[in-house]
Amino acid sequence: MAKYRIFYWKHIPSSITVEGDGRTIKKQLSQKIQNAIDSYAMAEGLTSANDYSAQYRRSDWIERDGKPEEIAASLLADLEAEFAKIEIPRRNGR
Repeated sequence: MAKYRIFYWKHIPSSITVEGDGRTIKKQLSQKIQNAIDSYAMAEGLTSANDYSAQYRRSDWIERDGKPEEIAASLLADLEAEFAKIEIPRRNGR
């Protein structure tokens, strides 16, 4: 048994942490997702570091059966697939 949590920017996952078997595994989602987060922030006018950073949040810990490495790989694949096409809002004034 292991546990994981997801780090989000608004509703978009940015990274994951998995703990189990005395280990902690941290993984970032792909650069494509990271770029989408930046585009989303720009579209919403969140250009200051404080405004941008204020949008981050962590999920609660969720328990899951399996080894930490397997959970991390599966979770990353699921999140990448789910968020492959992030709809970016139109910029204000367009």
